[in-house]
Amino acid sequence: MKVNDATPVERAELLTRDVELVTSMVREQYVGHAATFRCAEPAAADGQVRTAAVNGLMAGWLGYGGFEYTVHGDPMPAPTTVTVMRGSGSITTRREHRRFTVGDVIMVPADQHSSGTMANAGYITLQVPWATLRSLAEEHHGVPGEYLRFESVAAVSVPLQGVYATTASLVYDHLVASHTTSMHPVLVEHMTRLAAAAMLTTFPNTTMTIPYLPSPGWAAPATVRDAAAYIDAHAHQPVTVPEIAAAAGLTVRALQDAFRRHYGITPVRYLRRVRLEYAHLELHNADPRDGVTVASVARKWGWASASRFAAAYQQRFSVPPGHTLRY
Repeated sequence: MKVNDATPVERAELLTRDVELVTSMVREQYVGHAATFRCAEPAAADGQVRTAAVNGLMAGWLGYGGFEYTVHGDPMPAPTTVTVMRGSGSITTRREHRRFTVGDVIMVPADQHSSGTMANAGYITLQVPWATLRSLAEEHHGVPGEYLRFESVAAVSVPLQGVYATTASLVYDHLVASHTTSMHPVLVEHMTRLAAAAMLTTFPNTTMTIPYLPSPGWAAPATVRDAAAYIDAHAHQPVTVPEIAAAAGLTVRALQDAFRRHYGITPVRYLRRVRLEYAHLELHNADPRDGVTVASVARKWGWASASRFAAAYQQRFSVPPGHTLRY
């Protein structure tokens, strides 16, 4: 893969007063469902659907104005959440019934049917692929991916709900509101992992409840160096911890343990550090007259936020990135 390769973003948008068209679009973009409507003034109805998807990560906006929308839905194909930006409603599964209003975050079940009612509502939606969630469950919690299950539609706590809402808005802004048509694979990977980590932290799941698993076996220093070399060689790609572990002939849990023992950090933080070093080198060799900017270099090496990149850069190199680019 070339460093400058970009991954296309698939976009869809519908603005209409025809509520049947809204239903058809939601079925196409999200999940099969049956819907009914109650609309006192059909002329006042206003439906909006916007989505953008890249490599299994999907964000969107669903707006229902001037009508009540009742839905009986199939299980979602991947874990999907809604952040309530306006209006209110309720969701019912075989295990629970929840009402929601502005500021709440709700996970739509991926393992069972559900039903919901919404009135004059607007939501930011976020869908994350199972593969990324299962990978993080193994990397950070030692839980085999096949055991990962989400156990409630509601957040663990109000503070975590707020943090998750901020994360969902960040992904929405970068993926949907920006109207971008392509993204660098490293940035796609970073955003997908960010969203997955937020889901695992916010919504009750088996990484929070599964019994402790025994620690992995010992890894030789040479094997750990092989893993580090693999990271160095593939930092410009959307490399994952399972890929690094496989390249070194280790399990994910053995790799995690080995990096903490030999480097004092996780493989993910090591990868982040290597990418920061490459970003520093690129800024040092770049000429601003060629159109190179700090923001473009930050995005290329996996930072969705230029300000966070600048903070990490300042901490590591004791100067702001713009100073390196100019001098």
